Amino acid sequence: MYNWKKVCGAVLVVAALAGMLAFPSFAAKKKKITSVNVDVESHIGLGVRYGEEEIEINVRGRNYTYDYYEIENFGFEWMEDDIPEITIYLRADEGYYFSLTKASAVKLTGATYVKATKQDSSETLALRVKLPSMQEMVGAETEVVLTDGGFASWGEIRGAGSYELRLYKNGTGVGATYQSTEQVFYDYTDQMSKPGTYQVKVRAVNKQNKESKGKWMESETVTISQEMADAIRNGTAAGLPIKGEWKKEGERWWYQHEDGTYTQNNWEQIDKKWYLFDEEGYMRTGWVEWEGEKYYCHDETGEMLKDTTTPDGYILDSAGHLKNR
Repeated sequence: MYNWKKVCGAVLVVAALAGMLAFPSFAAKKKKITSVNVDVESHIGLGVRYGEEEIEINVRGRNYTYDYYEIENFGFEWMEDDIPEITIYLRADEGYYFSLTKASAVKLTGATYVKATKQDSSETLALRVKLPSMQEMVGAETEVVLTDGGFASWGEIRGAGSYELRLYKNGTGVGATYQSTEQVFYDYTDQMSKPGTYQVKVRAVNKQNKESKGKWMESETVTISQEMADAIRNGTAAGLPIKGEWKKEGERWWYQHEDGTYTQNNWEQIDKKWYLFDEEGYMRTGWVEWEGEKYYCHDETGEMLKDTTTPDGYILDSAGHLKNR
C-alpha cells in the first residue's frame, strides 16, 4: 500500500507539473501588443447635448480595433468651461493581448493621454484621454442667407471671434481666397453685379484658437438675371439693407423703415453702424447684454462701440465684446 501511495503521489505530481506547464504553452500562443496609435477627430459644438457630439476615432496600428467610447464628464450639454474627457475602448484581435506598460507606448493625435487600463484578461484596453478645451470650440451651425440683392447674413455662433466666407458663382469660387469678418453679415454687391447662380459658404473661427474652425455652412443658391444684376449695380435691388429714418419720441429714438416697420428686441446695422433696439423698438444706450455677451452703446448716439475703452474704463474688443479686466 505504501508503495502504491508513493507511486500515485509521483503520478499526481507529474500530472500537476504537466498542467502547470500547459498554461504557459497556451499563453505563449498569444502575441503581445506593445503599443497603440490612435487618431481622434472631434467636432463638439458649444451647447450640444452629450451623446450628440461628433467624435471620429481611427486606429493606425495592427492587431487591434476600435470598439466604442464613453464620456467621462458630468452634465447634459457641452459648455465653455468644459474639458471633454472620454474613455476609448480598443479590442485586441483573436490571438493577441495588450501588454503596454508605459504611457510612451500610446501615440495619440487630437487628444491627450490620461491613463490606460487593461481589462478582460488584457484583451481590452480602456484608454482615457482629454480632448481640446471647449473654449477652443465653436457652437452649432446656423442658417446662412444670401439675398438676390447681394447681401449675406447668418446667425451669431457661440465661441466665434470671426467668420471666414467665400462666394461662389456657377459653382466656382469668386476671387483667389475667402473673406474674413467679425460681423454676422457681408456685402457682396460688388461681386454679384453680373448674371449667374451664386452661393455663399461661411464657417466660424474660434476666438481663442484661430486654428479651430467650424464646419462650412452653405446658403441656398440665388440666380441673378441681367436685370437683377443691373439693379444691384444701381443700388435698387431687393434684399439690400433696408433704408429708413430716425424718429424721436420724447427723449427716446427709434428707426422707421421705408415700409413703416421698425426693429424690436434685436440689432440692426444702419449706415455701417450697429444699434440695439428694445422690445418696444426704442434705441438702447449704455451697457447692454445680448446672448451672454456685454456690449456698450454710445450714451448719446446709441452706436455700438468696439476696439475702444468705455467711459467707465472697460475695454471692448474688435467685435464689441467686453474683455476681461
